[in-house]
Amino acid sequence: MDAPLPPGSLSLRLVSNLNAALHTRLAAERAAAEVIGPDVAHHLVDPDGLLGLDPLRATELDDGFARLLAAEPDRWLLALPVPGALGPLRGPVELNTAALVAGEAAVAAGGGLALVPHRVGPSVQWRVHAAARPFTPPTLYEAERELSEAVLRAATTLTHLDVAAGSRPRADHGGVLAPGYPPRARLAADRAARLLIACDEALTSDGAAITLHEAEVRTRELRVVRTAAGQALCAAAGWPDA
Repeated sequence: MDAPLPPGSLSLRLVSNLNAALHTRLAAERAAAEVIGPDVAHHLVDPDGLLGLDPLRATELDDGFARLLAAEPDRWLLALPVPGALGPLRGPVELNTAALVAGEAAVAAGGGLALVPHRVGPSVQWRVHAAARPFTPPTLYEAERELSEAVLRAATTLTHLDVAAGSRPRADHGGVLAPGYPPRARLAADRAARLLIACDEALTSDGAAITLHEAEVRTRELRVVRTAAGQALCAAAGWPDA
């Protein structure tokens, strides 16, 4: 049985392989193949011609990957938006709405464009959107510290209530970042991904909560940890200066 994937895994694959191709010796062709991974195909849909691609037809990711690298030479950012917390996204509304529906996006750090994935059967289409310059994400140090504090607070609160947080995050999930990332970023991303998966699984049950108050406190604490884990994953994926 395949290990569950963290939320935003499509954009995470794209962002980390774009960054690896920009800042390591990972060839663009290999990076594009890593993004496609087990899927049949990935295509870029550029209706407004932001990448200079044919607006009337989809372009295979292999053929358009170099355009993405040229469009953003610094780094790409991962967005895992939820209502009320859009991460690096700062508009326009069309982009924010599409990213909220998908739960993820890949954003050029210098602004100008972002990509939002949409599954079409066994394939993926990446819709190219105009994007305002994104907010600067927290540093990896800041995000890791916030995640550790959130985990500690949740553990303390739920232990006091004698309520289960959920199953322990599995440590057998493979690395979620592309080759070439610094070890610290890779470790932080793997931890954050495991916690995201664990929180999502835990939120589907009541953790043996007896009262409505206990259930509400448990849900609140898990959502705080989930938000912090998402921020840590985004910070790790946004290397080089994570």
